[in-house]
Amino acid sequence: MPTPSFQPTYYRITWTGNAPTNYNALTGTQAGGVDNTKPEAYNRRVSVTGTVGTPTVTPGHSILLNGVEIVFTGAGSLTTVIADINSYQRFTGVCAHQGTVGTYLTVTNAPGYEGTSITIAAGSGTALADLGLPAITYQGYEIQVSGATAFPVLNGDNIKINGVTITFVTGALNQAGVLATINAMSYATNVSALACGDVIQLASVNGQPFALLDGSVAGSLAKLGYAAGSYGGYPTTYALSLAKERANMRWEQIVNNLGLLISPVFLDDVIKTGNFTGEAPVVTMAWTVGYDRPSHLYYEDSTSPGNYLTGVNALKRLVAEALVVDLQGNQEIFDPTIQGYGNSCARPNPLEILRVTAGALDTNVATVEGNITVEMINNV
Repeated sequence: MPTPSFQPTYYRITWTGNAPTNYNALTGTQAGGVDNTKPEAYNRRVSVTGTVGTPTVTPGHSILLNGVEIVFTGAGSLTTVIADINSYQRFTGVCAHQGTVGTYLTVTNAPGYEGTSITIAAGSGTALADLGLPAITYQGYEIQVSGATAFPVLNGDNIKINGVTITFVTGALNQAGVLATINAMSYATNVSALACGDVIQLASVNGQPFALLDGSVAGSLAKLGYAAGSYGGYPTTYALSLAKERANMRWEQIVNNLGLLISPVFLDDVIKTGNFTGEAPVVTMAWTVGYDRPSHLYYEDSTSPGNYLTGVNALKRLVAEALVVDLQGNQEIFDPTIQGYGNSCARPNPLEILRVTAGALDTNVATVEGNITVEMINNV
C-alpha cells in the first residue's frame, strides 16, 4: 500500500496593534494588546548588541548563530541584516531587532526560547566584525542597558554592585576597561557586563535582581548612565506585567481559534516589531500557520448567517473573534516588585495565582479585522 502524503498549505497572519484602530492605547482590563510572550519570559530574555553603529555587511558573508550559518543576502543595511537573521529564527532560536540604544543590531531569544544561551561565531567574510558582535556564548538574565553615550569615568571613581565595590583606574577608563573591571568581580557580584553599542549592559548571572549604588566617590554611577537603585529586568512594574499577561491570554485564544476547524500542522515563525522588553504592547506580530487540508477552512459568517468564509477570510475571522470576547482564567502572574535589603535586593513574591480578566479589544468583529492581514504563502 502506498504511503499517504500531503503538501500543507501555509498562511502568514499579521496582527497590527495600533492601526488602523489603536488597540494598544486601551487601558484597564483591555490593556496589553496581543503578545505570545508571557511577562516572566521577558524577564529571562538573553540579548547581545553589536558595537558598530548603522552597520552594513557584504552580501554572501555570514555569521553563525547557535551553530546555524546565516548568509546575508540583501543589500547589507541594518534592515536587511535583521530580515536575514529573522528568516532563520525557527532553526536558531534567535531573532534580531534594532537595539534600544542607537542604530545597533541586537540579537535576542526568539519567542519560546527565552532564557537559552546565544552562541555567536564568525562565518565567512567579515560580517561578524562588520556588525560588532562578540564571538562568545552569552547567557544572562535581567538585562539592563545604561543610558550613557561615553565613559567619562576618572581614576578612582567607584560603584557598588550588590554591595561589592568596583573601582576604575587609569588605563581602564574606556568601554573595554570598564567592562573588564566589572567582569573581574562577577564572581562576587553575580553581575556581568557586556558592550551594548557604545554603552554597557549589566546582567544578573544567577537570575536574581541586583542593586547599584555609588561607592565613596559620588556621581560615579551616573557617569555610566545608571541611577542608584534595584534592577530586576522587565516588565518593571506589576501593572505592566499584568497587562502583558492579558496580552498572552488573547494570544492563547487566537491559537485555540486557529484549531477550531482543523488542527494546524505548523504554527511558528513569530516575528514581532515594537517593544522587545515587555514594557509596552507589541506593534506588529506575524506568524505562520499551516494546514494539511485547507478545504476544512470553511466557517459560517456570524455577521451574515448562511454565508460561509473560506481560506484567508476564514482565518481572519477566527483571529478577530478571539479578540472580541472577554477572557477569564486563573493565571500565574509575575510580580516584578523588588525589595531593597541594605546593599542588596530581592524579589519577595515573584509569582502568584490570580483570577484575571482580559477584556475584549472591541465589540465589532469587522473593525478588528481591519488590523489583521492574512496571505497564503508557498512554503516556510
